[in-house]
Amino acid sequence: MRTWKRTTVIGAATGLALAATVTTTLAALEDDGRHLEADFTNGGHAWLELEDRNVLPSVCFIWDNDAPQDGDGIESRILTRGGAEVVSLGIGDQWVDGSSSGCEVMRDERFRDVFENPAEYVVEVWVVEDQGTPPTPPIRTGPLRAYDGSAA
Repeated sequence: MRTWKRTTVIGAATGLALAATVTTTLAALEDDGRHLEADFTNGGHAWLELEDRNVLPSVCFIWDNDAPQDGDGIESRILTRGGAEVVSLGIGDQWVDGSSSGCEVMRDERFRDVFENPAEYVVEVWVVEDQGTPPTPPIRTGPLRAYDGSAA
């Protein structure tokens, strides 16, 4: 019987130590990337994520808006509230079912202030390839803000 009690005590202690280690490790992990969001002025939503732990930092995006048509090609950029381009987000995937997404590797450090002071910046998206549909004017968001994790 002593062996069973000793084994149980050792097993329980090991289990508690393992649980404490896992809990500490999980608490130390940071969220993946830094996230921003904004509402398009004509409806819809924009999300940005900074992946700055990569060898080269990149900004990924998802745009939801009804203005572009399926198959349209888009280009995006981040502007100051006054309209000056700060960051090009390049060409996104084709517009499908009301949205598009993509990622762009950052070639300089200008993107960092966007994530430090998001309220000073907006996103602009314009259609660069119409699929036989009427032209779509550029669409802009209101000021960017930190993403709080809630659904839009």
